[in-house]
Amino acid sequence: MQPVVALQDPLTILQTQLPTVLPASPWQGVYRLQPDDFQVEEILGFEPEGQGEHLYLWIEKNGSNTVFVAQELARSAGIHPAAVAYSGLKDRHAITRQWFSLHLPGKADPAVEALNSANWQVLKMARHPRKLKRGTHRSNRFTLRLRVDNADENTGNWLKERWQQIIQQGVPNYFGPQRFGRGGQNIQKAMDWLMADTPQKPPKRQEKGMYLSSLRSALFNVWLAKTITQQHWLTPLAGSCFNLQGTRSYFADPTAANLSSRLEKGDINLAGPLAGKGRLESAGVALQAEETFREAYLPYWQALENQGLKVEYRPLRMLPQAAEFNWQAPWLTLSFALPSGCFATSLLRELMDASDAQLA
Repeated sequence: MQPVVALQDPLTILQTQLPTVLPASPWQGVYRLQPDDFQVEEILGFEPEGQGEHLYLWIEKNGSNTVFVAQELARSAGIHPAAVAYSGLKDRHAITRQWFSLHLPGKADPAVEALNSANWQVLKMARHPRKLKRGTHRSNRFTLRLRVDNADENTGNWLKERWQQIIQQGVPNYFGPQRFGRGGQNIQKAMDWLMADTPQKPPKRQEKGMYLSSLRSALFNVWLAKTITQQHWLTPLAGSCFNLQGTRSYFADPTAANLSSRLEKGDINLAGPLAGKGRLESAGVALQAEETFREAYLPYWQALENQGLKVEYRPLRMLPQAAEFNWQAPWLTLSFALPSGCFATSLLRELMDASDAQLA
């Protein structure tokens, strides 16, 4: 089988190259015209216990990305950058509220004033026994404001009807273009490093993680696109893996009861493979499809294996929760929650032809 997308070309993994499940929208919009048009708030899912070696910081930021804030927190606290952790990467051009943790064994809490900056502010701090890990938080709450540039008297009703379809059916759980860097530069750098004819010097730790994630995410997007074009992203193959909605748990049990009804209700989602070392968890026809896909992309899959990544599964669908819709022509405001690891931009592309003002 030939690859669905030529991964050598970084532009092919951008959102515009991936199939949608709903008919094309007639409306064009733009978002992130100003920072408060794109707001994200982490929902941790638990409260810090109030004691322990790790100081949790609840920070609101604007104009700085997560990695830069973490580096500056380490500098301000006088600790090694590796002692600062966070659960998720948040956009620079947005108002975001997220958690960081500082490993401070035997040390007093630094003064809040020393940690604050013109671009971020510590809203709350509390101790906890364990450091934050990537993906620890349960979900993210988004509030997005878009300007619809070709709006007419039918726009509001059409968008509201499409929004209801999205809430009920869900949308493909693509990794968004943020994962791949501006113009796909992260995946290009991953390819230059991993697929070179001669061994290359490894990138720095933080860059290494981004590059590996970009390649792995691109492979998943290709797999998801394939399930859509072959019309089985919501229809399981025999032996398919399933994800429990709102969690990172997955299972493959051909004897499980009520799978179709649970899919329809949104209790579970079909899941697809994230490349890495280890056994594929599916069985039967689904396993054959996944093995064929892995063979088609074997050099890339093996490169990820060699870097220590392990096979995991990711849901093929995301379902927005606690969704709100407000239309005040020409402005559309949406509010919704998505499980951690899901991209709001992947939801928007099913609603309208939406462009990011920060990429113009």
